[in-house]
Amino acid sequence: MKYRKWAVNLVALLAFILLTVIDQVSKLVIVEKIPESGDISVINKVLKIVYVKNTGAAWGLFKNGTVILSIFSAIVLCVIVFLFFRLSWEVAKQRPLIVLCILIASGAVGNLIDRIFRKFVVDFIYIELIDFPVFNIADCYITISMIVLIFLMIF
Repeated sequence: MKYRKWAVNLVALLAFILLTVIDQVSKLVIVEKIPESGDISVINKVLKIVYVKNTGAAWGLFKNGTVILSIFSAIVLCVIVFLFFRLSWEVAKQRPLIVLCILIASGAVGNLIDRIFRKFVVDFIYIELIDFPVFNIADCYITISMIVLIFLMIF
């Protein structure tokens, strides 16, 4: 089946916008509804919603590194956009990579918006059961994409 490049790009753009909006709306709800250092237990002793202002990256790396992390995110975003336009939906093996590009770009933009406008990233998902670092939906997009990418590279 022949795919029109503009149609694929339009669907990709709409998916990117939707995913980014979901991330930003979730963060806005957290900022407005949960006091800093407050929490809501979703599943007792398993999952909490907490409001954390993250000025660094995952696991507390690069604390107060907003500028450096913003520049890094912008570079990654440029690379992802470049790769996206080099891929073709008509090549079946490239379709998962296109989807991963959309997810990674949405996650990068979601956190970049926070870094630019808030000077920190809003994190709020805390898996209490394993004491995992607090994260957000944009982080999920990026992490899941990287896991799938590694899986695709191996197999």
